[in-house]
Amino acid sequence: MTRLWTVWTVVLVLALCWTTGLAAQELPAEMDPLLELLVEQGVITEEQARAVQAEYDRRRAAEAADVQPTPPPAPSPTPAVIESEEEEPRWYDRIDLRGDLRMRYEGFHQEGAYDDNDQRHRVRLRIRPGIYADVTDWLEVGFQLRTGDPKDPVSDNQSIDGGFSMKAVAISEGYAAFDATDWLDITIGKFDAKKKWVVTDMQWDDDVTVEGGMEELSFGPFEANLYQYFLEEQKSGPDAYLLGGQLVGKFGSKSSGGFTVGVGYDDWVRPQLVADLTLSGDLLGNKVTNLLDDEDQLISDFKIFNAFVNWSSTRNERWPIKLYLFGYHNTGAQGLGKDYDTGYFARLQVGDYKEKGQLMFRYSRYYSEPDAIFYVFAQSDTTRASDVDGHRFDLRIGYVKRSYFNLTWYRTKAVYADVSTMDRLQVDYIIRF
Repeated sequence: MTRLWTVWTVVLVLALCWTTGLAAQELPAEMDPLLELLVEQGVITEEQARAVQAEYDRRRAAEAADVQPTPPPAPSPTPAVIESEEEEPRWYDRIDLRGDLRMRYEGFHQEGAYDDNDQRHRVRLRIRPGIYADVTDWLEVGFQLRTGDPKDPVSDNQSIDGGFSMKAVAISEGYAAFDATDWLDITIGKFDAKKKWVVTDMQWDDDVTVEGGMEELSFGPFEANLYQYFLEEQKSGPDAYLLGGQLVGKFGSKSSGGFTVGVGYDDWVRPQLVADLTLSGDLLGNKVTNLLDDEDQLISDFKIFNAFVNWSSTRNERWPIKLYLFGYHNTGAQGLGKDYDTGYFARLQVGDYKEKGQLMFRYSRYYSEPDAIFYVFAQSDTTRASDVDGHRFDLRIGYVKRSYFNLTWYRTKAVYADVSTMDRLQVDYIIRF
């Protein structure tokens, strides 16, 4: 009976395989153990067993296709280990090396001043290498060397003469600058203050670096600059120094241009100590052009107010325009000095020279009565310091990147002193690095 049921089971399976047409499909490599047993006992053939196995596998695959299992969620990528949002700058990234080299031809013409032809010619050299470093985000230190006589505060030039003799080099800057807060910067040491406040080269020659301290305060469009500069220390008495400050406002727009307006005040304390250095030859540079009495004492004190307005426009990028106007009045003038206590400066500049072939034109007007400003740090190229009535014409021509030619002509005379008019021509080639 059992054998009969087994035969009928196999017949039914074979009939099913025949009706589905799968007997001709590729046979599976492995069979169910029950089918293998039937083949061994001779109940069915191996071909019949493999056909049954193939049909079973097909049905199981169809059921699996109807219900797709939800794939397991992909594992979250392991986040990369970030040491810091920004890499700490290396020490050499904090250092800035910069400076400039200037080569100059210079010619003078002044009646009765030089030789039978009233002329003088010379070639000069200036180099100013510096190193500046951001020690921290709020502290910068700077150091600079310059050519020139260490006793001359208003000139960095060295004349090309002396039979190939070595040229003097001295420390011109050594300072620390603190970014104390969002509204306060402090600088102490020896530094170039003209980069930090609004001045003219009539009052402060471009080559002067001051010694002392300066505080820069910013409040929106307004700035207040305070400064304390040391001039001369003496063992036997009080020292000489300069105290001053200015208030500056900056306004304007792209269409109307930018305006800078402000007022300032300088109080020179015991300036006679500085005049004595010049008269004795211990301080070179400008001659004393302030008024002196018969004992070589300054007639006036120097408590100088100044007011200024500057305007600039970049609407035409190729020909930007800048206009500067300054006025000076010495409220400390005394005696004869009260008649010579006023000065003014004006400058018009058109163009630019930063690209090859670009041109810049500039005209400057200097007028200072002898006691309007203190002589010692005033413009040296006019040769008249504080007693000057002069004109300056500049033409700058862009050459290659970071270099340009500069042609300058001064025509100056004195307001008070009895000297002839001087013409001075300078041809410069300047390279910045």
